[in-house]
This record gives sequence, C-alpha cells and structure tokens, in this order.
Amino acid sequence: MKIYEYQVKKIFSKAGIPILKGAVAYTPNEAYDISQKLGCAPYIVKAQVPTYLRSKGYFIEDEKKKTGIRKALSCKAVQKETQNMLFKHLKTPVDEDKAFEVKKVYIEEMKKSLARYRFAIYIDFSVQNVFLTAQEITNDATGAKVYKTQLKLSKKELPQLKAMQIAGKLNLKRGQQKKIVKILQGLYQVFITYQAFEVNIDPLILADDNKFYAMSGKIDFDPDAVSASKEITALLDLEEETPNERLARLNNFRYLPLDGNIGCIINGSGLGMATLDLFHIYGGKPACLFDIGGEPTKEMMALSFKAVLSEPNIEGILINIFGGSARCDIIAEGLIAAAKEISVGIPIVVRIDGTNEQIASRILFESGLPFTVQKGMDEAVRYIIHAVQEIM
Repeated sequence: MKIYEYQVKKIFSKAGIPILKGAVAYTPNEAYDISQKLGCAPYIVKAQVPTYLRSKGYFIEDEKKKTGIRKALSCKAVQKETQNMLFKHLKTPVDEDKAFEVKKVYIEEMKKSLARYRFAIYIDFSVQNVFLTAQEITNDATGAKVYKTQLKLSKKELPQLKAMQIAGKLNLKRGQQKKIVKILQGLYQVFITYQAFEVNIDPLILADDNKFYAMSGKIDFDPDAVSASKEITALLDLEEETPNERLARLNNFRYLPLDGNIGCIINGSGLGMATLDLFHIYGGKPACLFDIGGEPTKEMMALSFKAVLSEPNIEGILINIFGGSARCDIIAEGLIAAAKEISVGIPIVVRIDGTNEQIASRILFESGLPFTVQKGMDEAVRYIIHAVQEIM
C-alpha cells in the first residue's frame, strides 16, 4: 500500500516533523485560491500519485516531457501548471510499466535550500534487524557517505543517544543537531505507530531561514497493519488499487507484489517469510506473495490461484500450504477447479503438509493437470526455481 505525499506530510506533522505550508487542489481554480492564501511566492506544484521520483518522471501526453514537480512564480502560474498536470498520466523511474493519472496536486510554498539530507528507518529482512540511516545529499555523482546504526524495537521511543550519534556524523552546528534529533525521534514515532517496514524523509532541507523542513517522504506499511488499523485503511485510495490488491482486501488475504517471475501462495506470515528466505538462498525471484490465512478453504485456493496467474511476468507458481486443521484434499480440489477454468502452461509446484496430505497428493497427480507435488518446503522451492530456469 502506497499513500500520497500530502498524506505522508500530515502524518509527519502530527509526529512533530516540520513541513512547509501547503494544501491539496483538485481543480486549477482551487489551486489558484490556495496559492493566494499561502501568499508566499514562489510555489511548488506537485502531482499527487502513489509513487516516488516524480521529479524524474514525465507526462506521456506532454511533448516536452515535463516532470511531476514544477516551480511556479505566481498564483496564475500555479493555476496554469495545475491545468497542465490534472488528468494527464505521469510515468516515473520507479513504475516504468505504469502511468498514473493525476487527479489532484499539492501546492506548497518554496524555500531556498542551503543543504539537503536523507533519513530512513527500515527493517532489513535479510538480517532481521532495524536500522537508522542518515546521509547528506550532494551534487557529487558518487554521493556522500551513508551513516548507519542498528536500533532495538523494544524501545517506545528513539533513544536520544542514538539520534545524537547519527546527527553528530553530519556537518551540522550543535543547535542544528538538536533539531535533527527531534526530527529523528518523530520519524521513529511514525515507524512504530504505523507498524511500518520503512519510513523515510527524502529530502529534509535546511532552508535559508535556518529551519529544517521535510520536503517529501514515504511510509511502507506492514500489510498486516493495513488490515488491522482503521486509521491506515482510511488512507487507502480505492481508485488506485490493482485488481489483486482489491481481491486481497475484500477477502482478508495479504498480498505482496514483488519484481520476480514466480508467484507464491502461502498461508501464514511465518511460512511466507521462510519461503522468501529460501528463494533468496537458492537464487529465485518471487513475483508476488499471496497469504490466504491460517485455514484456507477450497474457494480461497481457487481465488488466489487465478489471481496469481493474472500477474504479469509469471513463469511459474509455488503453492506452499501448511494444512493444520484444514483438509489438504479440499485445498487440492480448489486448485484443480481453478486450473480447469484457465489454460495453464507454466510449471506449478505444490507442497501441502497437514491433514489428508497423501490423499491431496494423489488427487493432484491423478488430475492430469501440470501440478508437481514436493513433500518438503526446501525441495519445493528448489524445484520451481529450476523448472522456471529450464524454460527461460
């Protein structure tokens, strides 16, 4: 789930992270009125789409390929730039295969930047730890050094010493370091409160008024937190949902889109993490992860199977289910029912462990459909990776 810049800034502001004055506009006239109320030319007009690197993107309808973030010297210019952006389609380097229709813009005051910084707090799943990073953004192509420190999630707030250690690495005066400490503590508060995988400020500027402002940032939510928190769910823009995101939300699945070529259906977060770890170990690339919950039914299996097949770039599917109290033979029947509805021409590896697993294996084998059953999770992951590599 990705949210808009103006939503991120609202969350930042609540946590005490300073932002510039700004507001959302849905029409050119509304943008004009907002800029007049701000009364602080020049302005910045920012396309609001749920992606990043808008300043390096371009509108596909624009012959000059102008970006999604533009300077405006007057209220009239704000109105014109808003007109030029609304209902056009923006492509960015982050989502090159998708263009986002701009339905709203964010009008913000503009400040001269004396220095720019990047801060992030994130979970590194490869080592199962949380880290805080800081970097001064320079014009040098190689970039400035990234400073990094490990955090303990048991703390309710970011320890001041940790924040001071990071702030002290940057080229800042002592008074400025104290301001950075407060900003980092606010960022950590957002990370904990919203159960995020990552939060960042990119960039944080030191303006010519000697104050810091978060110009942009992002919050990557834990999928479990999205479904469990009404506050987070309220941020969701239903119009920007993909069909599989909508299917997952309506059926209480957890859906994680990735950038590989093997679709994965699992039941349970722990099993999902273990599956992704094995892909990493054996050099496979998952395309998505569908977590259908602890007690999958025949209908759930059918829905998730068809959803994974609809994903782009799918060249193989791994189904890794721990049956528990659910009957594996019923799960197998759901898979067969779905496969009969759709022509399947890619390898499908199934690992089902639980009640009636032997009956399920026989049902899948006798179906005549392209299911390969593996008893162990390790073997199943290796098999699907090898099978996909063979047909590439």
